Formats: sequence, structure tokens, C-alpha cells
Amino acid sequence: MNPGHLSLLCFPLLVSACVQLCGGAAVVDVLPDVVCVSGTDCVVRCLAEPVEGVEYRAVRWYRVRESPSSRLSGLLSRDLPTGPTKYYSGLDREVELQAESRSLLLPNVTCGDGGVYTCHLAAPLGEQNQDGRVLLTLTGFACGPTEKLTTDESIILAVAVLMVALVAFLISFMCLKNVLRDRNIKTVKKETLLDATLKPLEKKDLMLIYTLGPKPSSSSMKHVCV
Repeated sequence: MNPGHLSLLCFPLLVSACVQLCGGAAVVDVLPDVVCVSGTDCVVRCLAEPVEGVEYRAVRWYRVRESPSSRLSGLLSRDLPTGPTKYYSGLDREVELQAESRSLLLPNVTCGDGGVYTCHLAAPLGEQNQDGRVLLTLTGFACGPTEKLTTDESIILAVAVLMVALVAFLISFMCLKNVLRDRNIKTVKKETLLDATLKPLEKKDLMLIYTLGPKPSSSSMKHVCV
């Protein structure tokens, strides 16, 4: 396989990897967006779609923490249909659950409350849990322009991975090209040596050739006259 064929095989793989990464970044853009003004009470609706006929055991609310790693931070939980509301340990702000709509109430929101929230419906054994994600966006003078950091980070990651893949591909291509070039040069040299024509030996070359056997002695030499 020559370098040209190898490049044609590797290029679609690099393009496919980039498309998948960029597609993952685009998923964040389609999240439902709830806009609230800083300093007011904000209601985040539960978008987890229940299946008809299924009696869910509990409803739980989480916040998706983006830094340093994407993880779920528990806010509150309530056993259905009329259980008490329980709050997760480490909760650093006031939150309430609206029983009828299962929505999350955030009193007096601030710029730090913006982000992705997840509503989770815990299903009974044999059924599938349901989740709904909502992007909360805060507006106001103190918050400044709103930016979707998750989308930006995903796009930057996709571009970085693509650049690294392209650099690795170019390095591999150049190394393979040099190896094949050196191999071709050695092959040409061998063929040249094998195909070279032999020159006839000259008289001085023949005088340098010695025959094998004992050296003749002077006593054993006889003169023969013809």
C-alpha cells in the first residue's frame, strides 16, 4: 500500500471523528432555555415526560456542574405521590418543589444560579426512568452577556482533537514516505550491481593470478629443445 492509498483511507476516519465531536457539541444547543431576571423568583419546569400508566416512585432535581468535571449535584428529592421533600446534603441555596407541577422554584436567583438543571423521575422495577434537562439563563446588569460555556468548550475540544489528529496523520505520512523512498533507492542500487557488464581481464591482471600448487624447484626443471 503506497502513501497515497493510506492517506485516502485515513482521511474519512478523521472527518468522521470531527463530525461526531461537533455533533455532540450541537446537542447542547437544543436544550430548552428558561430565561429569568436576576433578583427575581424563577420557576424551572420539569420536562421529564412520564409514561402513561406508570406510577413513578420519586421525583428528584439535580444541577449539572460543568467545572472541574461534568457531574450531577443533588438539590432535592420527593417520594411520590405525597411524600415529604428531602434536601441533599451540601445544598448551598434555598430551593422548593412545586408539588402539582413537579417544577423547581429558585427564590431570588443570582447570576451564579445559571446552568443546566435535570429533573429525574424514578420509575418502578421493570420500567424506564425519565429525565428532562433545562438550561437556565440569567439576565440583568450584574450578569452581563450570557454565554453558553458548554457549547464553546465542546467546539474547542472538537477543533483541538481534529488538529492533533491531522498533525499525527501528517507525521505518519511523511515517515512512511521516507521509508518507501529509502527502500526504492536500495532496490535500484542492487539491480544496478547485478546487471553490470563484466570487463575482460587485461594482461597485467592475468599476471597477478597465481596458480595453486607447489613451487617448481630449479633442479627439477629440464630444458627441452625443439
